Amino acid sequence: MTAMAAGLLLAAAAAQAPEKGAATAPGEQQSATPAAAQGPRERALAQATDQAKKDVDFASIHLHAAKLYLTGLYGLDGRPSTWDREHGVALFTHAQDALADVQRQLAELQGFARTTWPDSQAPLSRVRTQLDAVEKRLRSLSVPLHPSADGPDAGQSAIKDMYDALDSAQGDLDKAAKAMGVSAKLRTP
Repeated sequence: MTAMAAGLLLAAAAAQAPEKGAATAPGEQQSATPAAAQGPRERALAQATDQAKKDVDFASIHLHAAKLYLTGLYGLDGRPSTWDREHGVALFTHAQDALADVQRQLAELQGFARTTWPDSQAPLSRVRTQLDAVEKRLRSLSVPLHPSADGPDAGQSAIKDMYDALDSAQGDLDKAAKAMGVSAKLRTP
């Protein structure tokens, strides 16, 4: 199935690439025959692949942002101050927002990946499950059930566990991207 999708992508790319001998003179419009030669299935697959790449990129960016916010929370150990409380609340809120953004991108991606790339379903489901667990754990940090029973380092270990879970989620997102035939690497300037 993956080989067929890759073959369709290559055929779509070849159909879109202009031929070397068919250069047009300045001011002339290029013929629409390459686009017309491309069937609706190939166009739909190319559009789905482009959208999948965008969704994977955005999900990856938001995952990295959530990890950075957790890193900031992890660095706020020690004696609490007003500055730490204010920044802790801001970091906590931004981490929740980043996780919600990842969930939104994955929901969109999972919706059309279900029929186009069935092999990507398992890794995408694992990512969503891991994100649900991280969100639940993050919410539990805001209102601990038994603050004295956990000890002062309980929040730090929970943040480290959440960070590790997001690393694992990134790995599963990379596997899903590979199953969809898109690169999980961000394009850099």
